Amino acid sequence: MKMRISKRGAGIICLAVALAGAVAGGAAFLRHSPHVQTQPPRIKHVVTESAPPSELPITKASYVSTAGPLEPSYISLPTISAEGFVQKMGIDQRGEIATPTNVNFAGWYVNSVPPGQPGLSIIVGHLDGRTSPGIFLHLNKLKPQDTFSVALGNGTLLSYSVRTVTTTDNAHAVAALFSQDPTIKSQLNLITCGGSFSRATSSYDARVIVSAALNSR
Repeated sequence: MKMRISKRGAGIICLAVALAGAVAGGAAFLRHSPHVQTQPPRIKHVVTESAPPSELPITKASYVSTAGPLEPSYISLPTISAEGFVQKMGIDQRGEIATPTNVNFAGWYVNSVPPGQPGLSIIVGHLDGRTSPGIFLHLNKLKPQDTFSVALGNGTLLSYSVRTVTTTDNAHAVAALFSQDPTIKSQLNLITCGGSFSRATSSYDARVIVSAALNSR
């Protein structure tokens, strides 16, 4: 879908462009990866359409999480002053990974394992909207050994430590996003836009990917 957007609003379609290959070009990788669920269990309240996200503020008092007991409901990254509820992302109308409906939400890709489980989990987030910053605006400022947390629907709080922070060109973003370090039993990858904005393509030319490992409980 082509949209006239300003540079500040590039995040509106950034994630859809960034992750298209995860279903199209990266389909074979998804089918053969032992760390990614290709046939997830029945999950309720999954976002299956990408559209320009809302920029209205979201508060804990105004939003009720739809996360199941073992699904992610909230993410907090204190070293970059970012936090927000986590939605559930399926595949959208273009056959791509859907994007969060609000710039303040993150989105757990339901074809990856739930955070805290053995394997690879994936959470996406907007860089920005037309006028507002997105939840992952400062994702590239995370550093190895920074810690952050993910709360599950049952109240369990998971702690993660950042292992790597990488800015990758679009051609290699899918492979980087879906790769798991064999030394990490439970890995969580975060992704947003990065690099330079192109008015010709209405998108950024790179992706910021953070890989983190679950800390012992």
